[in-house]
Amino acid sequence: MKISALAACAAVSLLVSQAHATASFSYKVGDSKPIKEASIQTVSFDAIAGMDKDAVKKVNAALMTASTAFGREAKQCGAAAQGHPWGYKLTFEKVLLSEKYLSVVFDKSTVCAGSPDIEKEARVFSIPTGDLVPSKTLFKQVLPAAKLAAGVSTNKELIDLDEEMVEIMIDDSKTMLKNYDNRCEFYLKNSSYRIWVEGKNLVLFPEFTQPQSFCQKEYLIQPED
Repeated sequence: MKISALAACAAVSLLVSQAHATASFSYKVGDSKPIKEASIQTVSFDAIAGMDKDAVKKVNAALMTASTAFGREAKQCGAAAQGHPWGYKLTFEKVLLSEKYLSVVFDKSTVCAGSPDIEKEARVFSIPTGDLVPSKTLFKQVLPAAKLAAGVSTNKELIDLDEEMVEIMIDDSKTMLKNYDNRCEFYLKNSSYRIWVEGKNLVLFPEFTQPQSFCQKEYLIQPED
């Protein structure tokens, strides 16, 4: 891995090779502060293996749109605080390149209207087109025979699993993850999820609830070959 600092904009450029493919990509991470109490990191790509320049431009345009939306969300968070202390922080976490998808994942922590919230935000793109893949579409592409619960969450970035898929997720997570906790099963059966792809697996990250915060971690579903 090569890292070069860009002092002028406090960004970094990374060139990464992943062992599961001949995959490489380069990107920059920048910092944005739309308002004093908010901090939002932005990501832009210079090159992505498997994508031409036009596809990379699509990815960057979608990430810029997401950054703008996060900025609006931060301002709404401040308005909801009604003069009380508040904060909004979005931090770039990782890029994952698989055979068919590029996943860009962020950590998000906020305190709005006195309520803390910890989430992850993901944007997933199709290889080689660079098209943004909505969460429900991604779920159906990775797990074509699976079903979602209908009409539970109004947030388009979230999916809701039906009972059968929750059980599959729990079974796969128990098998493949070392940190699975049996106390989390009720919480997992009643949560909505953000999703992305790592390798061949669908990764699911549940919504935050403070009493079950120890359950908020990455879970997975392993597609059948």
